[in-house]
Amino acid sequence: MKRLLLTGLAISAVALIAPRAANAASLTIDDTLETGILFSVGQFDRGVGFILDGTTLLEPSLGTASRLVSEGTPASGPITHTFMGQFETGGPLVAPMSGVIAFLEVGGGVSDILTFNYTGGGTGATATLTGTFVSDLDPGGNLVAPPGAIFVSEGAPVTFNNTNITAAAISDVDAVPEPASLVLLGTGLLGVLRFTRKRR
Repeated sequence: MKRLLLTGLAISAVALIAPRAANAASLTIDDTLETGILFSVGQFDRGVGFILDGTTLLEPSLGTASRLVSEGTPASGPITHTFMGQFETGGPLVAPMSGVIAFLEVGGGVSDILTFNYTGGGTGATATLTGTFVSDLDPGGNLVAPPGAIFVSEGAPVTFNNTNITAAAISDVDAVPEPASLVLLGTGLLGVLRFTRKRR
C-alpha cells in the first residue's frame, strides 16, 4: 500500500513538472457589422499581450477581450488599424509567416485589406504577430491593393493561423439589389413621374 502511494505521488510530481503545451491564442477581425470592425482576442499571454491602435486591448493573460473600432468617416476616409500580439508557442512557426490579403467586392473593387507578419516562436518561446486592417467606406470598392496581394472574395472568412494561434478575418458583403427589386423600384419611379406629369 505504501509503495502504491509513493508510486502515485511520483507520477503526480512528474506530471506537474513535465512541459505543458502552450495555450492557443486567438484573433478574429469581423467587418460584417454595420457599426464598425470588431476585434476579438484571447490568450495573448506573453510580452505586451495584445495592442490595438497603440493601446492595450488585452494585458498578457489567458483572458479574452474585444473592441469595436470605426471604419472611418467621409471626412477622415478609411482608417488603417494596427495590431500586435505576443503569445507562447509550443514549437516553431510555420509558413505562411506573412501575407497581404485584399477582399474583392462582387461588382469589382477592393473592400478590405489585411496584412500580417509572424516572428519568433519555438518550443516554449514567444511569437509576435503584427499587422494592419483597413476597410472601405460604403458604398465601397475604393481601396488600392498593395503589390503582391492575394485576392479573395469578400464574405468568406480568411484564416492566417500559425503555431498555437487561430486567426481569421471576414469582410462585409455589400448588398447587391436583386433584379426583381430593381424592376419594382423602376416601376415605382415611373408611377411617380406619370402622376406628377398628370397633375401639371
